[in-house]
Amino acid sequence: MNDAILEDLVNSQQLVIAMLRVSGEDASARVGAWDLRDIAAHLAATERDCYVPRIRAIAGGENPTLGIFNNDGADFSGIHLDDALDEWTATRLMLIGYVRTLDENQRSGLTGLHERYGNVTVDRYLEIALAHDRDHLRGLERLAGQLTR
Repeated sequence: MNDAILEDLVNSQQLVIAMLRVSGEDASARVGAWDLRDIAAHLAATERDCYVPRIRAIAGGENPTLGIFNNDGADFSGIHLDDALDEWTATRLMLIGYVRTLDENQRSGLTGLHERYGNVTVDRYLEIALAHDRDHLRGLERLAGQLTR
């Protein structure tokens, strides 16, 4: 089993959170259509509503059929930035702890069928989560560059 992906997930989350907190000092800061609270709430909701149940279903041998997850239209207006970041941190920590309990077959032998990615294992879904983190990190890095000009 390759636990480097788990460490990468912890590190990417820490970078995204740091960028959100630094950029959060500017109340008008936005990445595309989303303000920073929306991004934090989106990340927390995606972890909770997408990654956790899907990874559990794959590891449980359910061979789930998985559509494209999208919460872009969700109303995150009642959520505070710090609360969303706390939830995302707790959920990611729980997910990583769960994955560490899985055996090799559960992580890389069992699959689900994803509409976009085809057959996905738990480890592949973790890679998808990491790519999602990194995508948001790139947006936040661009924002930080704009804020320092």
